[in-house]
Amino acid sequence: MSDDELWDREMTLDEFKRLEPALQRKRIDTSLMRKVAELQRWAARGVPHSVNWRQKSGSRTKLRQWHDPAKKLWRWSDDTPDHPKGRNKGLMVKWKHARTLLASGRAAKPRNDLDMWRERALALEFQNSNLIADKAKLEDMLLRLEARVRQSEAKKAHANDLHSN
Repeated sequence: MSDDELWDREMTLDEFKRLEPALQRKRIDTSLMRKVAELQRWAARGVPHSVNWRQKSGSRTKLRQWHDPAKKLWRWSDDTPDHPKGRNKGLMVKWKHARTLLASGRAAKPRNDLDMWRERALALEFQNSNLIADKAKLEDMLLRLEARVRQSEAKKAHANDLHSN
């Protein structure tokens, strides 16, 4: 069993307590990082309609209690990992910023699927146009290089003809 399989899975409190302290810390810190990343996504893209972000991360206590095995978000009880002046203070600054955005209503509004697919289609069309333009440039460069190679070969052949006569 790999290290990830040891600590990054659903487990009981007894199983957690049997983990090495370094793996316990890794589990909590990784979960905190994932929770903050999820909150930042919601601030940037909108909160899904079925989610109440305040229940998940409206306070440090709620952030600690947020548990979602499908997303590998684990709960913990110690307040040291999420202390604003603790080892994860950078993450906690990001958490506060995302939470402030969500609370202010300035966060992105959820987009419907049709708008999202339209944006993706436009982005793919743009990417495709750029690839076609790049291909045309490469083909043009290849034609010019082939012409230079033919000229060089013709000069060599002409030089060889002059030397052999």
